[in-house]
Amino acid sequence: MYELISNNSIYLAVLAGLIAGVPLIMSVEKTASDRRLLPSVLLAVLFSAVSVFSVLLFASFEKLISGGGLSIGAVSTYGVYLIAPLILLLVIRKDRALRFDQFAIFVLPSLFLQRIRCLFIGCCYGKTIHGMEMRWPTREAELVFYAVMLILFLYLEKKGKVKEGGLFPLLMICYGAFRFIVEFFRDNGSGLFHLAHIWSIIALIIGVCLYTELSAARAGGKKVTKKRGKK
Repeated sequence: MYELISNNSIYLAVLAGLIAGVPLIMSVEKTASDRRLLPSVLLAVLFSAVSVFSVLLFASFEKLISGGGLSIGAVSTYGVYLIAPLILLLVIRKDRALRFDQFAIFVLPSLFLQRIRCLFIGCCYGKTIHGMEMRWPTREAELVFYAVMLILFLYLEKKGKVKEGGLFPLLMICYGAFRFIVEFFRDNGSGLFHLAHIWSIIALIIGVCLYTELSAARAGGKKVTKKRGKK
């Protein structure tokens, strides 16, 4: 039984992420009439497919540029932040800001479950703490990060504290900063500063640029509205 679960843990994590993500997608819809089950399920399937493809593709890209050759089956979380948005921009033509907010909330339980999978199969662990037999709890820290971000995003969405479309850039900023720090404590067989730090910096910079652009666009829209009102 254990071997069966272990061998299929990635599929179980994806399925559990889908189930958990559907009500989250529905909760972000603008009106009660938009919170329909079938469209939300279809959107969840799209988000899940894009996420899985992105993490597989980015992992293959990482292996390729590091000289390890093309790798089929490896995963890299950075695909969610650096590949998935590009695919969603190509696929989604309507209500993009809303859909990206939904994607940001949807993907958090999926990422949480993937780290649970890491605990289960024994990968992505931290470095051994100097002078101790314990390792740095990097996987556990990431689990806490995803849980906190999900609670925070649901709160911000409910209270209207973030402009529409701002959740995903905010996720990129927070994850880039968090992962940059955590990478110093992960046991990846390389030196102190490595490739994952670069991806973290890129995600952070893109997130800041997108969030700044969104804020500027919203501020500009408000000014135009006020001027027209005076006339």
